[in-house]
Amino acid sequence: MFSGMHGHGSERTPLISRQGGRKGNAAADQLTDLEDGNAIPAANVGFGRVLSLAKPEAASLIVGTIALLIAATSSILVPKFGGKIIDIVSGDIQTPEQKSGALKAVYNTILEIFLIVIIGSISTAVRSWLFSAASERVVARLRKNLFSHLVHQEIAFFDVTRTGELLSRMSEDTQIIKNAATTNLSEALRNLSTAFIGLGFMFATSWKLTLLALAVVPVISVAVRQFGRYLRELSHKTQAAAAVASSIAEETFGAVRTVRSFAQEEYENTRYSEKVDETLKLGIRQARLVGLFFGGLNAASTLSVIVVVIYGATLTIKGSMTPGSLTSFILYSLTVGSSVSGLSSLYTVAMKAAGASRRVFQLLDRVSSMPKSGNKCPLSDEDAEVELDDVWFAYPSRPTSMVLKGITLKLNTGSKVALVGPSGGGKDAMDSLMKGRTVLVIAHRLSTVKTADTVAVVSDGQIVERGSHDDLLRKDGIYTALVRRQLQAPKPEI
Repeated sequence: MFSGMHGHGSERTPLISRQGGRKGNAAADQLTDLEDGNAIPAANVGFGRVLSLAKPEAASLIVGTIALLIAATSSILVPKFGGKIIDIVSGDIQTPEQKSGALKAVYNTILEIFLIVIIGSISTAVRSWLFSAASERVVARLRKNLFSHLVHQEIAFFDVTRTGELLSRMSEDTQIIKNAATTNLSEALRNLSTAFIGLGFMFATSWKLTLLALAVVPVISVAVRQFGRYLRELSHKTQAAAAVASSIAEETFGAVRTVRSFAQEEYENTRYSEKVDETLKLGIRQARLVGLFFGGLNAASTLSVIVVVIYGATLTIKGSMTPGSLTSFILYSLTVGSSVSGLSSLYTVAMKAAGASRRVFQLLDRVSSMPKSGNKCPLSDEDAEVELDDVWFAYPSRPTSMVLKGITLKLNTGSKVALVGPSGGGKDAMDSLMKGRTVLVIAHRLSTVKTADTVAVVSDGQIVERGSHDDLLRKDGIYTALVRRQLQAPKPEI
């Protein structure tokens, strides 16, 4: 849209700067992933930016992390004391004194395990509470920021962006980000700390067995990296398709009377079903990929445990390890394996969050083509005339179809100007451009037109006739035809 408007005696102030030629569309240059599908390069969103959403919750997250470390340590200590019990009962117990001492040692060890479990349970409850509360505050703050940013976008943005897609961003995508930034982060830290603490105990028990157990880590790391890259892109496509389906449903329900009036129920049902089927296909591909990945991961982990058990049994037979130490090591390895498996599951969630965050941050990073302050015309003490000078305008959704074509119109001080013309001629477009700036009247009643000082007839985006009511009637042109039509029909077109 390009136009110029100014008051008499003041400096000319363009509504929108003239860039790229008269028939360009400035709003069309402000494209986002929403407006042009996947053709627009996605924003580079790292996990650091996602985690930055939780900065205001730093105090709660720090306390929750401390509780998390205590809980992780507690879970690792249980196998250690379990191995201690096995060493006690597998020792040389012959005399009644030895039996009494062994039972007392077992009872004391069980009491220690009980205390460890109590401490771990309390720490887990504190960790879950703090991280969950923080996650709710994060998503509330994110939705507020996103809504505030969107309502300040130029109207052109909403002409080319479906409401359903925006609602999908604000509800579904922000929920995914919330889980990734807090709740899933909590689980990831718990699994990570458990894995590292468990590895420490494994090395302390037998460094040879530990190195053997870690032999599969490089292979798994490469597989996880390739899997994550593909899953992130697939998740982005799935969420985009779901947003389009949501948009179709929102549009259909919002205009359900129109749909019923034209008997378009089956058409709308087909449109929605096609998008849902597209989402389903992407979801099935994603499920198949996740299934193959976790199946392979489970096979590698099981093979590693079998090798460790065989070698550990050999060391025990040779006397290099006690049965209790071997039992503790196996329990350590199972705990670490469970934590690594949990991290892998969270990794898939993190990749989905990466796709969701990319879509949300594309909106948050979008710069409106219209500044918030707008362009202000200098004001003078005297009443100023208002003038449209060679105005060209096109709606952003139809940038190649010009609605106004070189409109030039001057409104003198204190005058009343009526704008009339056939439907679709450009009257409402001119009214939108001048809203809040003038007293231009879009006339729909003959009585209003008669009292106007000047009547401007708009047809096909141009002012084709201009003059008073009586002058235009004498010309016997478009205005005369409109007046005759009004007098004959109950709903006039002017």
